[in-house]
Amino acid sequence: MAAKEELIKSWRIWFLIFVIMLAAFLMVFNGINFGIDFEGGTMFQIHLAEKVQNIEEVSNIIESRLNWSGLQDVRVYATEGEFIFVIVRQTEPEEVKRIESLIRKQGKFEVLIDGNVMFTGSDLIAVDQNPNIPGIREFRGYYEWQLPFVLSIQAAKRFRDLAFHKCTPVVLPDGTTDYDCAYTYFFIDRPVNAVLIMAKETYDNDSLLFQSGTQEIPAGINIGEIVKNIGTDLLIVSDKKLSSEQKEKLEKLAAKKKLAIIDASLPKDVVEEIKEIGYKIRLVEPKKNEPWLYSVSGLKSIVRLRPSVTGNDPYVERKEDAKILTELQIVGTAPDKEKAIQERSELKILLNSGALPVSVESISHYWTSPTQGKEFLLYAVIIGLIVLFAVSAVIFLRYRHPILATAIVFTAIVEAFVTTSFTSALGQSIDLAALAGIIAAVGTGVDDQIVITDELLRGAALGREAISLLRRIKRAFFIIMAAAATTLATMVPIIVFGFVLVKIVGFAVAITIGVLVGIFVTRPAYGEIARYILSEY
Repeated sequence: MAAKEELIKSWRIWFLIFVIMLAAFLMVFNGINFGIDFEGGTMFQIHLAEKVQNIEEVSNIIESRLNWSGLQDVRVYATEGEFIFVIVRQTEPEEVKRIESLIRKQGKFEVLIDGNVMFTGSDLIAVDQNPNIPGIREFRGYYEWQLPFVLSIQAAKRFRDLAFHKCTPVVLPDGTTDYDCAYTYFFIDRPVNAVLIMAKETYDNDSLLFQSGTQEIPAGINIGEIVKNIGTDLLIVSDKKLSSEQKEKLEKLAAKKKLAIIDASLPKDVVEEIKEIGYKIRLVEPKKNEPWLYSVSGLKSIVRLRPSVTGNDPYVERKEDAKILTELQIVGTAPDKEKAIQERSELKILLNSGALPVSVESISHYWTSPTQGKEFLLYAVIIGLIVLFAVSAVIFLRYRHPILATAIVFTAIVEAFVTTSFTSALGQSIDLAALAGIIAAVGTGVDDQIVITDELLRGAALGREAISLLRRIKRAFFIIMAAAATTLATMVPIIVFGFVLVKIVGFAVAITIGVLVGIFVTRPAYGEIARYILSEY
């Protein structure tokens, strides 16, 4: 009777009950976060523009880019040559569109002035590490976003040299001095290996839009500066047809440039002529309130230099004496807050993940059915039940003690339930890898319970006077903690460096949670239960 009261009063038992109730609460309100293996998702087939030697590098960048975007349970598979397959859980049309946009971009970041490259994405040391700079703010009826970054010393020196004295002093009528400063142009995937072909009407409209400005573009930009910084060949088609000089130029350029980005307002026969020369065609419709050149050039932001940056105010005679600035920022605008957040987030993801060594030729996607996944889950449950019965039979045959065998099996079931609930609640999808981790953790748990039981029985066989109950429990837990420490030492690095070993990180997370649940919750509680059973029965 005393043993029973001691069991009921044990904090280890009450802690077990609390954890079971917490796991049940999480499962009821959050459900189980099943992964692609069981729920299906969307598959993207990516066709690269050319074959690459190290296609693993491309797949790693794509995987890193999607991981930076906050997606979970991403699968990236590279094949020999020029195809990569990506599987994600998302199936909502807007989310699929966003993912496709992230994959499609090569992500080559460049900043230019006067047609010269000041720095590129490879020169960035850190992105968005300054918490004192507000990410988004409302400004005169639209939203301005800012993305701070840190340059390498070599790139900062190049920026200083190219920006030096790029502000011209202007004396105002009241006698004060203002400055007319040059603009810097921020590009993602500048189409230097393509030919741009646009209608004269579109070019004229672009010129007016750049001069008047839009919500994204400051007023007073000369279209010639835009063309200079895009840095590729531009053909302006008058009278809705190609001139003989333009045809001749296109034929010469076709030897080194395979893509033609064409204004979709041009006649179809013009497009066919260009196609017959041997170009791949990309048609882009002109937008009402956005310059066509802005949309096709990858131009993301136009930022005016400040006199304090160019060595004009205060005046510096020699560029070698000008300040070297490593902390800069990209500034952009959007008509609403949601668009501003999206633009800033997408640019941050591209800068953090790096540029692909080749461009993406095309992307197709289709939805994968969860039917097969449900069959996997059904088979997993059936196998789990078979294993449970097999373990129960083995334990019963070993100890010939039905109540003790029941306690071991019950503890294993509790451990599986709590591990599954906590793993899902912490954001890890329950896929095949995670399920394997849960099964492995439960198997380790059963081993540990057998160790505890054997120690208790061995001590009982030697007599209570020979070895105290407390010492037997301590000996068993020393063995258990040593085994758990080994497992955690193996799994934690996999979790920490999960961006490298993403395909097995689910296994590592599940088994780590299972081991922690075991050593802090179920093992101590089972020790109390086993001690009570052996003393009473």
